[in-house]
Amino acid sequence: MKAADTENKRKRLIQLVHIGKGKMAMTDDAYRAFLESVTGKTSCAAMTIRQLESVLRAMRKHGFDAAPRRVKPEEKGGASIAQLEYIKGMWEKCARNKSDKALLAFVNRIAKVKTLRFLTDHTAQKLILALRDMMTKAGFDPDTSESLDGKTE
Repeated sequence: MKAADTENKRKRLIQLVHIGKGKMAMTDDAYRAFLESVTGKTSCAAMTIRQLESVLRAMRKHGFDAAPRRVKPEEKGGASIAQLEYIKGMWEKCARNKSDKALLAFVNRIAKVKTLRFLTDHTAQKLILALRDMMTKAGFDPDTSESLDGKTE
């Protein structure tokens, strides 16, 4: 691998680690302790590509997902993109089984439609309300995605 490619990959990995730190709501001290527990180093700048990849693997084990669940073009229907992304985001936060198949089974049970594409604004709102209840029961504040005991996930 060329030196420039290696450096670009390293920079991208560092960016992903920092995104993970933010999404996992780690304090600076918790972040440094996490890095040290995984690699023995407290700074990404001092890590190799292999060490950065191991930090990302450890973050994924603790719930970090680098790619947000976006709405696919075939899922766009009567509901707005914002509603569909909100539904997917809440599903990711509170569902035990986070698969698309499980989401579609939930959509079918609540809104009586087979796919997200067939949701209307009204049925999407019904889903959002049901998911807000699920988030509350799972211990999250649906407005902030924070745990109801004051901790962020």
